Amino acid sequence: MLKGYGEVGKIAYIAGQPAGMIQYKPNPKDRVVWITCIFVPNKKHQRKGIGKRLLKTLIRDMRKPKFYFDNKPPRALVVWAFDVPGYFPQSRFFEKMGFKRASAGGPLLYYPLEKGYRYLPKERRYIPQEEDKGKVLLFYEPSCPFCIYFIGQKKRVIREVAPNIPIETINILDKPEEFKRRGGAYHCIVNMKPIKSSIINKEKFREEVIKALTEN
Repeated sequence: MLKGYGEVGKIAYIAGQPAGMIQYKPNPKDRVVWITCIFVPNKKHQRKGIGKRLLKTLIRDMRKPKFYFDNKPPRALVVWAFDVPGYFPQSRFFEKMGFKRASAGGPLLYYPLEKGYRYLPKERRYIPQEEDKGKVLLFYEPSCPFCIYFIGQKKRVIREVAPNIPIETINILDKPEEFKRRGGAYHCIVNMKPIKSSIINKEKFREEVIKALTEN
């Protein structure tokens, strides 16, 4: 990432100690920048404007031309907002900062930097692979500290439902072809079925896993 794009993150400090971070990833094909993580872990540092300052700094920097966008600024910043129990809801935070919903009620939000630009979500489609039958595939991209946590939560629920099912964990940065071969849309595949529910809603996630295992 650093070799290809240069700076891909920012850290906020309080009294010389790291207090918050924001990570992002350019997408040259769409000329947008994905915010992969914004996080203020310590509760004593929350509600003090750290996340707001990090995001404002990123927006300011992204108004400038970038070499990986043919010396143009990005069209927009894009984020998949998810809510973590005990923390301020991400969707509300980004909307307060001027982000717009890509679709009504959906988790995708964007901040247009190009006048009149609107980010349109791409159709998500799983491409079935016969080798995925009777097993679980968990794809992850280690560009956010939460991804390892969520992988662990998914494994825990799946093991409760099907203790003996084989589970394969795949790093998308190491094996991008495996993710693309399955459509590059879903991060959890169970018995050739894409799991669309977020692990944050564990009951819904569990129900979908059970359904995927019992359907032919």
